[in-house]
Parts: sequence; C-alpha cells; structure tokens
Amino acid sequence: MLSWGAAGGRVLRWANGRVPTRGFRASPRARIAMPSWVIDRYGSNDVLRFTREMMFPIIHFPNEVIIKVHAASLNPIDLSMRSGYGATALNMKRDPLKLKVGETEFPLTLGRDVSGVVMECGLGVSYFKPGDEVWAAIPPWKQGTLSEFVVASGNEVSFKPKCLSHTEAAALPYVGLTAWSALNQVGGLNQSNCSGKRILILGASGGVGTFAVQLMKAWDAHVTAVCSHDASTLVKKLGADDVIDYKSGNLEEQLKTLP
Repeated sequence: MLSWGAAGGRVLRWANGRVPTRGFRASPRARIAMPSWVIDRYGSNDVLRFTREMMFPIIHFPNEVIIKVHAASLNPIDLSMRSGYGATALNMKRDPLKLKVGETEFPLTLGRDVSGVVMECGLGVSYFKPGDEVWAAIPPWKQGTLSEFVVASGNEVSFKPKCLSHTEAAALPYVGLTAWSALNQVGGLNQSNCSGKRILILGASGGVGTFAVQLMKAWDAHVTAVCSHDASTLVKKLGADDVIDYKSGNLEEQLKTLP
C-alpha cells in the first residue's frame, strides 16, 4: 500500500513510512534488528551497552542511503553526548524529522564517522549505488555509526578515497569537516588567499589540529602550531613552520619571540 507525504516536496511512501528504495534484500530477521553499541540514559562509561536488538535503520526520505559499516570512530563529541551534552537542542532537531526510536531519543547510538559500503539507496539518490565504498560524517541529531548499518543523507556521504582502508577513512570525516568549517566557513581562508599568511593553530596535535596544520600547509600558509613538547615532532612532520609548547610559559610572550 502506498501513500503520499510531504518532506521537501511530494514523497512516495509505503504505508509503514518507508520510502521505495533500490538495493539489497536481507533476511527478514536481518531487516528487523542489528548489533549496536547504545546508551539508554546519559551518564558515564557504564551507560554504554552492546545489543543485538537495535532497530534496523529505515530510509524515510528519497535522498537517503543505508551504509553497511566497515569501520567507525569516536570523537570527543561522542563522549560529551554520552553525558547529555546538547540533549535539549538535539531533541528539538530530532522531533520534526521523526528521528526518535520511541517517545525519547533512547536507545541512542553514538559515533559520527563511518566508512563502509552503500547497501540501499532512496530513489532520489543519483550519485551513489549499492556496492559503492563511501565515507560519511553523520550529524549528532541522527542515530550514530556504532552499528552494523547506518542511514545517512546523500549530502553527508562521499566516495571513500581508494588509497585509504576503511579503518583509515573512518578516522577522518568529522575532524576534517570541523577543521575545514573553522578555517574556511568561519575564517574565510581558502586556497587562493592563504599563501604567506601566518596562521596560529591551537591544539595542533589533536584530531582537528593535525588536519588543520596539513590543510593550511597545502594552501601555502605559514603555520605556527601550539601543542605539548611531546607532540612537537609529530606536528613538525606534518609541516608546521613554528611549534610552541603551551606548557613552557606565557603563549603571547613566546609568540613575540618568533621571527
């Protein structure tokens, strides 16, 4: 049975809310439940549990794909979300999109990064097809990637570079997009205006920082990196022109000594 709904236009739906798709056909059991790491309440590490009974993701909109997860990674935001960070704001985003599993956001799957293979596509997806290797960064109001399968909008997904394994690829999307957003969208920096500019990067040895150092050097900027002494060798290998140890005194005074 089919029905019509409205979500960014006229959308063809099955009566159960699913949108017609193209892709794989798994066993009935596999399409009902899947293994996942979830939380049922906010708290510390003890709230995290493994289950084989997480609801299988459903394509609700024509621009969505289901990805078979080959690798996923953790970010600081996952630890913050486990403790309840942004819960009210994120639920305000989930409610109109009908992203909750039940009356609340629980069980909630964490994980923002994924590398895997497209298994199913909404009929509005034209850039991907089942079998494509992809990577993605899933926004925090959606169910995360620490599952066997995850659903993502087409604009959250890109083809995985062939030179990277799934494990390597899963470490990059969220930190890469965070660095790019800060430098390009907020800072106004791009490949055509960076040459010779002096850029200061705090936390240069972290996930976002290491990506930012490399991006700025690729755009021919002069990079001053701030990190601990233990990480200075790594940051220099990534291309930083100057490295400052934030534990060695006042940062402003150290900056004044640079040529």
